[in-house]
Amino acid sequence: MTKKRKELLVVLILILFLITGGISLHQHKINVQAKEAKKIETEIKKALATAKYNVKELYINDDYQLLSESISKVKITKAEDSLNVLNEFNLTKSNEMELKNYSQRLASAKKMYAIQLSIHNKFTNEKITSDDVEFSKEEKELSSLNKSHPLFVKTVTDSIEQSKSQLAVKKELNLFFEDLDKLNVKESISRTDYDKLKEKIDSLTSEPFKTSLVEALKAIQTALEDKELKEKEEQNATLEKERQESEKKDKEEAEKEKVSSTKTDASTVKKPIQDKLDTTISPEKPEQQDGIEGLIARTSTSKLTHQIISVVATGSSATVSLFEKNGEQWQTVLTVPGRVGYNGVGSAYEGSGRTPKGVYSLGFAFGTGQNPGTNLAYRQITNQSYWISNPGDAQYNTWQERSSSSSLDEHMSDYQTQYQYGITLNYNNGVNGGSAFFIHVNGKGATAGCISVSQSDMLYLMQRIREGAYIINVTSQSELVNY
Repeated sequence: MTKKRKELLVVLILILFLITGGISLHQHKINVQAKEAKKIETEIKKALATAKYNVKELYINDDYQLLSESISKVKITKAEDSLNVLNEFNLTKSNEMELKNYSQRLASAKKMYAIQLSIHNKFTNEKITSDDVEFSKEEKELSSLNKSHPLFVKTVTDSIEQSKSQLAVKKELNLFFEDLDKLNVKESISRTDYDKLKEKIDSLTSEPFKTSLVEALKAIQTALEDKELKEKEEQNATLEKERQESEKKDKEEAEKEKVSSTKTDASTVKKPIQDKLDTTISPEKPEQQDGIEGLIARTSTSKLTHQIISVVATGSSATVSLFEKNGEQWQTVLTVPGRVGYNGVGSAYEGSGRTPKGVYSLGFAFGTGQNPGTNLAYRQITNQSYWISNPGDAQYNTWQERSSSSSLDEHMSDYQTQYQYGITLNYNNGVNGGSAFFIHVNGKGATAGCISVSQSDMLYLMQRIREGAYIINVTSQSELVNY
């Protein structure tokens, strides 16, 4: 082998070595890059999973509609940090879309949390912190979430409405006081206004807020009781004065009759004894009654019946009494507290909230169970029993059995407590003149126009009342004589 061939062979070997080494080095580099890429891919997957978990922790469930009860600024910051980590990577389009999705959910959570926190800061233990709280800013922010988070918007809107109800109640409550902080109640308050306010308070869901009003409501109730007691004393004084004047007048008339009877007519003296014997002797007048029995005795209604129920109302509260005629005298059989319409006793029409003023005969009895022993005609309520209160119905103000009826009609089986026992009033004031007026068992407060008493008192009335009884609804005892 020549020298040149040896040199060429050496060069070829060196070239082959370099090529082989270069290939190995390139392959090594590729392997290193692949491992690095796989490591980065693993880190991205881990970062995405962490971001997903942290964002999901801000919500109550997988639909990302409502915030978790445990959401906090710390958790929001944690979610933000986990998303920021992903910004350091070169992401694929798929990963970028996933990151964008988590970022949007985080942004929504931050916005909802800010609204929720803003509202929460206006309350202490579910009670509004000020009488001039307003929610215009929060409501404006909520409007931008209507499409993306309707459930959250509805939940928070309901909360705001409850808050506004609290504000309205506090504003209305202030009207009852000269000074609410000192609980100085105004003299002009009425039982009707108080009952309306109490109904609004009872409809609220915040028990802490209701509890915060207990002392104020107790002060109003005490003031009303004092006022009603004073009015009752004044009424009794008026009745006593009327009674004394009536007695005085009766005595004067009796004296006149006595003087007149002692005067002897000359022609009468000359009449034969037989004529005197033939003279008709007038029966004795019944003894004059006083008190409320005397008022009942002087009513026109007392000539028509032997049983009268009187309902003397002050606001939506009333005294309910049953009177029966024994011989020529009227006696009080029962006197109990009761309730009437939330607008008291007066001119009634559909939706007026008043118990109709005046005298009405009593109709049939009814109830949710079998006849409890009443002497009146009796009807048992079924699931198809409706009292028609729709003015557009030809059977307005009557009891009907139907498979369904207008929402304006009263589905009687819905009132299992109130209608356990009841008696109808024969009231008819034409279409839209008012419907479904009964005596029934007490509910939670004032009625919509009926008269209500306790369950035991209602059962007593059911068993005591006979056909032909009447009821008189008035606002003062002195008015009874007008009926």
